Amino acid sequence: MIAPARPVPTRVMVFVDAQNLYHRCRDHFGHPWIHPRSLADALVAEDRAKQGDTHVLAGVRYYTGIHDANRNPRGHSLMARRLSAYEAAGVRVLGIPLRYDSKGRAREKGVDVRLALDLFRLGSKGLYDVAIIVSEDSDLDPAAQDVYSLRDAERWIAVENALPWSPNSHTH
Repeated sequence: MIAPARPVPTRVMVFVDAQNLYHRCRDHFGHPWIHPRSLADALVAEDRAKQGDTHVLAGVRYYTGIHDANRNPRGHSLMARRLSAYEAAGVRVLGIPLRYDSKGRAREKGVDVRLALDLFRLGSKGLYDVAIIVSEDSDLDPAAQDVYSLRDAERWIAVENALPWSPNSHTH
């Protein structure tokens, strides 16, 4: 099978695993927050520099856990304001309620599953040509492989990974 050429323009969608990004930015830069739209713009600009001026940003999706407003009003309020600012900049925010254990500790559950489902679903609908995954979670590998299975004689599609490496990186 001969794969078709990279489409022009090449539509890029960025999928951000917020917790992974938070930890890597903290480890790598000493500051945990980066605006996902700024990051996406920089990643697309880097692709343009490598591939020629063909890449356009098709969307930014930001996946994160969010505190229950009753259990942690301050944490919920802080995150809600941050997510509202991201949405105002055109980022599609997918806030997933945190789960709490018997000791009241918050745990993020389902974020990587939601990201993986959207990665494949949006790819199968033809809404992007390149997916950039901002995560080091190996649980996303099968979804990336499934996206590649969409490539055939008529459709070109690719998946990239972008995350600052640090000696403290954690692989899940």
